[in-house]
Amino acid sequence: MKLSTKGRYATRILLCISRLQGDQPVPKKRISEQEGISTDYIEQIIVPLKNAGLVNSVRGLRGGFRLAKDPADITVYDILSASEGDINLVGCLAEGCSRSDSCVVQRVWQGASDELREYFSKITLKELHDDYIKRTADQPIMFNI
Repeated sequence: MKLSTKGRYATRILLCISRLQGDQPVPKKRISEQEGISTDYIEQIIVPLKNAGLVNSVRGLRGGFRLAKDPADITVYDILSASEGDINLVGCLAEGCSRSDSCVVQRVWQGASDELREYFSKITLKELHDDYIKRTADQPIMFNI
């Protein structure tokens, strides 16, 4: 299984907003500079995150994005399910299958999918933010001039 760039970038975007938002919303351009993601792709990724109630947008000169919830209340599963859809290792779990009555391995795929959901549900954006702070604490401060 491989997550698409949407899910990975959505997680990075929300972590970036968490790190930078403070009292002001984080402009799309700043996220783009920090994460190396085009502003157009950020806009595409943000839409399902807004629809899921994870992010709010603020219009205007000092506009940008803010988390709609506390980082401790946003899990990686929330982010991935908003950006990727439900996590199922095989399509037949979500779409149904003509063999489901006799498929012996369907429970294997279901169990693995359930384990992934449970794992991603245990990791919060706050934990990722705290880990980021720990990992970057010893790095020199860089100033963009």
